[in-house]
Formats: sequence, structure tokens, C-alpha cells
Amino acid sequence: MFEGFDQHRIEVEGLGLSVRTAGSGPPLLLLHGFPETSAAWHLVAPTLTGDFTVVAPDLPGYGASDAPAPNDIDAHSKRRMAGCMMALMQSLGHEDFFLAGHDRGGRVAYRLALDHPQRVRKLALLDVATTLDTWEGMDWEQALETYHWPLLAQPYPVPERLIGADPIFYLHHLLDRWAGSPDCLAAAAVADYETAFAKPSVLRAMCNDYRAGATIDRDHDAADRAAGRKIACPLLVLRGSRYIASPLADAWRLWAGEVREEAFDCGHFLAEENPDACSAALRRFFDGK
Repeated sequence: MFEGFDQHRIEVEGLGLSVRTAGSGPPLLLLHGFPETSAAWHLVAPTLTGDFTVVAPDLPGYGASDAPAPNDIDAHSKRRMAGCMMALMQSLGHEDFFLAGHDRGGRVAYRLALDHPQRVRKLALLDVATTLDTWEGMDWEQALETYHWPLLAQPYPVPERLIGADPIFYLHHLLDRWAGSPDCLAAAAVADYETAFAKPSVLRAMCNDYRAGATIDRDHDAADRAAGRKIACPLLVLRGSRYIASPLADAWRLWAGEVREEAFDCGHFLAEENPDACSAALRRFFDGK
């Protein structure tokens, strides 16, 4: 995977981040989601290097990146992660950039766009609604469908002990549950997810990510909504129609002024299940077409 990419270990705000870079042109930051690593972009990122300088890190606590202190839930907030990603791009010489985020990476991405509007030229979000909207819309049916939200947010060490008893089983349960079809993810990428998911430090960090989502992140979203703050840059929303059947654009128009949406016939992992369509949509959007 990632032929032609350079692999870096970059120190940012006291954390060693695992980062892949390649290409030339305007900078584009790609942020992966749960329960994956930057390997989630292995089919899309190489197709974009002819037009963009692509930066694909493992999020703090995920993959091969260092995790924040395990008892510091605030350090796992999307605001702090967004600040870390902004500092990463600055360390690479990119003061402003295009930004795409999937799943939890999408939450970091929209928080970065809200908190640092001067940094983000355009924003693309894959299969994600705001954290606040998700919690407020969680009736019993949605709670059953997304049960991992309240499970992973339970206090330490309950989810860590439960999932840690057989982490690879639970990883595959999630991948199979959310993918549009069985075995649609590349074996090499899945192996990377397995290596990371089996680490107790990664499991703790992922649970802390969800604990922050149930508390700090929700509060940040609520404060922004009350203040009427909106994403200033153009926003593209992509979704897999087998995972999210209903359009997301109307919900995002409450948070951004300029929104367009595209849906693909696939499950949750758009960049892996339908990489050609995903790449084309990102290129059109970031190229201004």
C-alpha cells in the first residue's frame, strides 16, 4: 500500500505521529475514522498525488501514532485533535489546506474548520453528521444501530475489558456490520487495522475518543450552535447509501453556508468500497469543478 509515499514520524505537541506524505500541488489532509488507520485511504490517496500534496496521518491514539495521556479525556476531544492536526500541517509548511475526513476523522475535520476557519480552504466529510445531532437524534432504534457510541463511552475499564477479551473479533464485527458487502476491504488494510486494534493503548485511546464525544465534543457543538457559528468554507458531504440511507445535506446546512452532497452505492467505508467515485468526487470539489 501507498507506493511512492514517504513514511514519517513527526513530533507534534508532545505526540509522535505516524504520517504518510506524497504528491505535489496544494496540500490536502486526509483523516481516517474508527476503527481504522490512515490505511483507509490506500486506494484514494495515490490517485490524488498528481494534483495535491497529500498528507495522511494516523490520528492521535490510533494506528502507530502516540496517544494522549489516558486519564486526560480533554486531550482526546476533537478540538484538541484538530489543533494537533493543524500543528502537523504547519510543521510541514502548510498554513492552509484542503481537508477531508471520514467518520471520527470527519469530526476532527469539522471541528478544525469551525475553530480555525482561516486554515481550511474546502472541507469534505464522509459518512458523518455532527456529534451533537447524532446524540440528540438517538432514539431506541438509532441506539440499537449505533450501540457502540454509548458502549465505548462507558467509564474505564468496562469497554476496554470487554473488547480487550477478543479485540480482533470485535474489530471484524464492526467492519462486517458497516461494510456494504462481505470481504470488500483489502486484506493488507485489514491487517493494519488488526495490528493497531490489538494494542491496549489504542483501545484505551479509541474509548477515550468516544468518551470525549459523549461529553466535551457535544458541549463544544452545543456552544457553537447557540452562538450561531458556522463552517465558513464550502462543504462537500459524501455518504454510502447502504449505510446512511437518508440525505445529510439539510442537516449540514444548519452548520455551513455552502453544502453539496453525493451518495454512492456502498457501505460506510466509501474510500475503500468505492474508491474511484470517492476520488473523482474529491478531485472535482477541491479543483473547484
